[in-house]
Amino acid sequence: MQKKLPLIIKILIIHAIFLVLHYLYDWFPNPVTTIFSGINESVYQHMKIGFFSYILYVVIEFLIIRKSINSLISYFYSRLFATTYFPLVMMVIYLLGPLMFGHTENMLFEIIFANLALLATSFSTLVIEAEIEKTEPGQMFRFVIIALFVISFAQYIVFTYRLPWFDIFAIPPGY
Repeated sequence: MQKKLPLIIKILIIHAIFLVLHYLYDWFPNPVTTIFSGINESVYQHMKIGFFSYILYVVIEFLIIRKSINSLISYFYSRLFATTYFPLVMMVIYLLGPLMFGHTENMLFEIIFANLALLATSFSTLVIEAEIEKTEPGQMFRFVIIALFVISFAQYIVFTYRLPWFDIFAIPPGY
């Protein structure tokens, strides 16, 4: 039987890691923290924080449950998928705010909503990850998820130093 962390504990670990990485560059601005921490308030930097937060969460989870993992292949690919998926769904859930409430300049509301969106992102990602882990990944799935992970990893690092012109890289007004 696989030892599992309770869902709420997983969500709280992800949230704590995200918050640390969100502010790490502010606390310790240097070339190392630039790689995996947010360097500004752009949407893309938050996606990068989510990506690296999930990687760190997976490492922590693995260290806790490694001896009880039934299928290392299923575990590995479900986590690789979830890490790649997490920042994308984070943006989708965060955009519920403007969809439901329109434009707001209330900073307290934005902070509360952003944290609720992060909790919802963690929950939905962990649910999907658990379902994927129940299957044995096929060769094409393995190829696609490795390719998407590697591409995402490269983009999160390179685009920290060399921004493309897309709006998601823009720092929101007021920051």
